[in-house]
Amino acid sequence: MLSYSIIKSLLLPPGILILLLIAAFLLVRGVLGRLLLFAALSIFTLMSLSPVATLLMEPLEPYSALGTTTPIPSTAQAIVILSSGRMTNAPEYGGDTLDDLSLRRVRYGALLQRQTELPIYVSGGRLPTETQSLAELIAAVLRNEYGITVAGIESNSQTTWENAEYTAQLLKPLGITHILLVSDAWHLPRAVEAFTNNGLIVTPAPTGFIHHSGWQQELTARNWLPSARAFQLSYYAIHEHLGRVWYQIRGWQRESSAPAAES
Repeated sequence: MLSYSIIKSLLLPPGILILLLIAAFLLVRGVLGRLLLFAALSIFTLMSLSPVATLLMEPLEPYSALGTTTPIPSTAQAIVILSSGRMTNAPEYGGDTLDDLSLRRVRYGALLQRQTELPIYVSGGRLPTETQSLAELIAAVLRNEYGITVAGIESNSQTTWENAEYTAQLLKPLGITHILLVSDAWHLPRAVEAFTNNGLIVTPAPTGFIHHSGWQQELTARNWLPSARAFQLSYYAIHEHLGRVWYQIRGWQRESSAPAAES
């Protein structure tokens, strides 16, 4: 079975692309060309390995599961579900619907609502070419598939930064300051920072964990074969690491401009 897994992983992307890059490296002439190919080959191969993807994700998942290892605080006033993306023109649904990341956030948010009976608020905007915002799609799924009516919709945001800013503007006039924030475990550090910077008390409610304690001891030979899923997880991890750096810079810029605005 292992030989079958090796053959399959090398014949399908990204394995076949790695083999082609190796062939190009062996055939190309010139130091610069080889250096560029070696860099591309190394990065692409590493990003396609499951242990590397998990290592990239591990520091992005500092929060424990809520309600199991971490108690749900009694002071929480609302649940906020952050959107991720959509499937455009899904024929089986007659139009746009939520992608897998958004759906797992919705599922966990619905579970939390049943456990706590707290109101749910959803956040996510749309592009000019789209008719429904992600928040509206989430509200429809919660209503039609879980029997839950959302308490409020924030449908103007395009980024996590705007999720936090616009949702805070929605919640604060209602007297809501402490929320359970639902998103993927690896996305929550950046999201928690953004919502906290907008004056909300945030209890992370992570879902979709990538790593778990002791995962290194469970590695097998199959885990070291290149896979498209590992490459996707590596992409998400790098995106989040860069996003946190960018949000930190934006935070510094806002802090430095605040005194000038007040004077």
